[in-house]
Amino acid sequence: MKEQDQKWCDTIQKGGQKAEKAFQDLAVFYGPKLYAQVYKIVKNDSFVKDVLQESFIKIWLNLSKFEGKSSLYSWLYRIAHNEALSFLNKEKRKSSISLDQNIIELIPGSQQLQGKEPDEILSLLNQGIATLPDKQALVFELKYFQNLSYKEIQDITSTSQGALKASFHIAKEKISNFLILQLNQSPLNSSNN
Repeated sequence: MKEQDQKWCDTIQKGGQKAEKAFQDLAVFYGPKLYAQVYKIVKNDSFVKDVLQESFIKIWLNLSKFEGKSSLYSWLYRIAHNEALSFLNKEKRKSSISLDQNIIELIPGSQQLQGKEPDEILSLLNQGIATLPDKQALVFELKYFQNLSYKEIQDITSTSQGALKASFHIAKEKISNFLILQLNQSPLNSSNN
């Protein structure tokens, strides 16, 4: 565990005014990262704030149970991610919500993409990610967008690093094939002979 994370955990677990300040510092430090991850899931600023508020309440109440077997961020992420999924399940019962992803980078080298607006490209890439199974989409997002190591992703997902590597590779291939099909080109072959 990082030294600062350990200090925050120790101070918070002791209680008192210093605990509140330490928790506030922890929230300020990790809040933006968690916000970005939760926003990818719920797609609405006010919903993200609600989910994060619930997440930080759970974090405050359960920090004493954090054992330090994973990084603090991995633990915080799991709580926020689970809260976001719970929120979506509740909202799904109320109405239909779009689960498309919104944060995607441009893929260079395609003449078909050059004439498109960034929003159009983002939409295509979001659609590609939306075709992935939940776990593959999560692995893709954590590796590609968050640039987490396979070890960090393993801590978050409780999946072996070998399986994560395979999942990431398959996700990239599926997204590439989806984009090529959407751009009226031939799909990539799975094997490059």
